[in-house]
Amino acid sequence: MNTTLSRASLLAPRWLCMMVTIIGAALIALMSNGCATAAKSGVNVSLDQASLTSIDAVGSWTLTDDENTTFDVVLAESGVASSNWSKGPTGAQGEIGTWSLRDDCIVAEYEDGWCDTIFRNEQGKMSKRSYAPGVARTGAPSNTGQAVRTPAAYASWVGVYETPMAQSRVGRQFYVAIQSSHVAWKTADEVRVGSWWIEGGWLRVRWADGWFDEFRPLAGKIEVRSWKPGSPLDGKGNPAGEPTNIGVSRRMH
Repeated sequence: MNTTLSRASLLAPRWLCMMVTIIGAALIALMSNGCATAAKSGVNVSLDQASLTSIDAVGSWTLTDDENTTFDVVLAESGVASSNWSKGPTGAQGEIGTWSLRDDCIVAEYEDGWCDTIFRNEQGKMSKRSYAPGVARTGAPSNTGQAVRTPAAYASWVGVYETPMAQSRVGRQFYVAIQSSHVAWKTADEVRVGSWWIEGGWLRVRWADGWFDEFRPLAGKIEVRSWKPGSPLDGKGNPAGEPTNIGVSRRMH
């Protein structure tokens, strides 16, 4: 990520940013304490009031950016850290990097230069500090907020997917980011935002530009079905006819 960029909206219209910001504010409120503050006060930063371990860290976390918009970070046992933050130059492709435990804090550092630090604050709640590219990790953070575990019902779907482009004859792919706030982003088309929900074990995405995608876990793979704008709909607003395209989606992170 360019060091002059903040974690601010680059792709969405103003009304959409406001909508997503309201969702984020309802999910988690901003807070401003850091690892250094907790350490000086003698407050333990662990999830269970003991030293933080990798078992505590691994999994999906929901954070906020500098516009109080939620995004999710997945910490793998392998040490890989990934996020579905979709406002940067790579859009819905998100971020990738590594994570480690330092001074009872979870530190995730991404290839674009951003860094997220998760810790327990003086009030006993999990919080985070984010540092933009080029900002000293020992100085004031670029933004702060609360960190919460992503709800289990969503955690299995949260992430970034590589998806086949409908009506393409050259095998083109695009990326879809699924965020726990029920907002979805994509790297294809001019309007790149939508909303998602789970129905019958399948994840369905209705895009603002009229496209409709359905992700189906089948036999160890994820089948994705796409309907173009103007396709027939049933009484619930779901596609009623044959899909425009059927392919296999691959979870990137």
